[in-house]
Amino acid sequence: MDLKVFIALNETVCGECGEKLPGRSWITLVEGKGALCLSCADLDHLVFLPSGDAALTRRSTKYSTLSAVVLMWSRARKRYERQGILVEEAALER
Repeated sequence: MDLKVFIALNETVCGECGEKLPGRSWITLVEGKGALCLSCADLDHLVFLPSGDAALTRRSTKYSTLSAVVLMWSRARKRYERQGILVEEAALER
């Protein structure tokens, strides 16, 4: 199962640490806890790789033990659109 990280359009509050997160914050949704900031979800050590280079994305995902897809809601298309992935820095360099 792929982890999903969402770019929140509105202000939200982290369900674990209680920190206020401004609009366009990166969050992950956890059942029972709600929205979590990347620090509380233990994803803050990952590096963002924007979409556009399919070969680099494939290789980085292959070599990374932990990866997450970054999604943002498109109001025009009324669906979530992929913005890129979060991978470990060592996998990106490799």
